Formats: sequence, C-alpha cells, structure tokens
Amino acid sequence: MANGGRSVFLTQQQKKEKLADRMGILVDIWESDNNTVLTYPHVEEALSAHGIQLSRTRWSYLINGTGSLVTDQELLKGIAEFVFKVPATYLSDLYSETPTDVEARMEFLDHMRKLKVKNFAARNLGETSPEILRTITKIIDASMNGEE
Repeated sequence: MANGGRSVFLTQQQKKEKLADRMGILVDIWESDNNTVLTYPHVEEALSAHGIQLSRTRWSYLINGTGSLVTDQELLKGIAEFVFKVPATYLSDLYSETPTDVEARMEFLDHMRKLKVKNFAARNLGETSPEILRTITKIIDASMNGEE
C-alpha cells in the first residue's frame, strides 16, 4: 500500500461516486457552454449518431452514482468524446488526472457563479447599511479568492 498506508485502490462505491462527480462536472460545463439543460435526448442523439446505445436508466446511474457501476469502455469513451468533447480517459480511467482544459473551464465556471452571487447581492441589498455591504463584499471577494 502506498499513500501513507492507505490503499490507492477505489472501492466499487467510490468508483461510482467518482464517475458521477466527473459526469457532474462535465454536465455543468456543457450546460454553461450551451446555455441549456443537458437532457437524456441530447446525449442519446450524440451517441446514436456514432452507433452507441445508452438507456435512460444507465444514464441515470452515470450522473447520480447509483445502480451498478458503468464500466462499458466504448460507452464511456463515446460519452467523453462525442457528448463532452474531452479525452476518453477522463471517464474511462478514474485514476487519471483532470485534463487541463476541464480544470480551467471548472475554475472559470466557479468564478462566474461567484460573480453572479456578488451581482445579485449588489442589486438586492440596496437598503442595507454601507458597513454591512462592505462586509458582504469582503466575504464574497474572499470566497472568490479561495480564502476561508
């Protein structure tokens, strides 16, 4: 065992959760890029154009981390490449690193979400004292900078 005496191997449940986390990240990025919700028909259409079949149930397993672990390499490769346009290894090899473009897009999306919160607060806190507005601004800015 490496890693300070801890096992470097993932359990089946951890694999399901990690795959669902990666799927969630990709869905968030896709929805942001396309300004619409990613639905099963979008995914099914992209895959079927390449001869890959995906049931609604299996799609649910993938994005929710429930049911049996999806290990079909052709399916995972197809979802990565044809739906999300990322390297297949991001979904097919759960020990792989996050691709730099995915990481950059995640950081950008996180920043945009924080800016939306800041703008929302600025629009809706008009009757608040200047001290409270400054405190809220400092908290949001600290959060945006990764501070606790």
